[in-house]
Amino acid sequence: KNERNCIFMDYQKIIDFRNNSEGFTMVNGIKITKVSEGYAEGEITITDSHLNMSKGIHGGCIFSLADSVAGSAVWSRGKKATTSNSNISFLRPTFGVKKLIAKAKEVKYGKNLLVYDVDVEDEKNRLIARATVTYFNLKEDLNL
Repeated sequence: KNERNCIFMDYQKIIDFRNNSEGFTMVNGIKITKVSEGYAEGEITITDSHLNMSKGIHGGCIFSLADSVAGSAVWSRGKKATTSNSNISFLRPTFGVKKLIAKAKEVKYGKNLLVYDVDVEDEKNRLIARATVTYFNLKEDLNL
């Protein structure tokens, strides 16, 4: 047992659960690729269903990737949480982008608030968006 982490988490179990559970992330093609303490990575391969009317990637798709990957970083701590606030800045157009990769880093793991910064890049390592996502710690253990 680690006081900072509360309980030991099997990171591969988190990846498998998030990638194989039916629901929003699976339907939208979001895959979690890495989880470690306070950190996660994930990606989405872009299809026509992810595009807006101008043929760029829909902002909601980019945000959903950021939120899902940050949520995986939260889970690395072994606790349930819910998004309480988020902010995203879209930094580059996405016409012709084939894949998005998100990396979430823990900024603060507090008693009540958990804060994560997320960078979203394309397949050419260009920064597409940057988000800050704040979660409220529900203080319930994950039971995966």
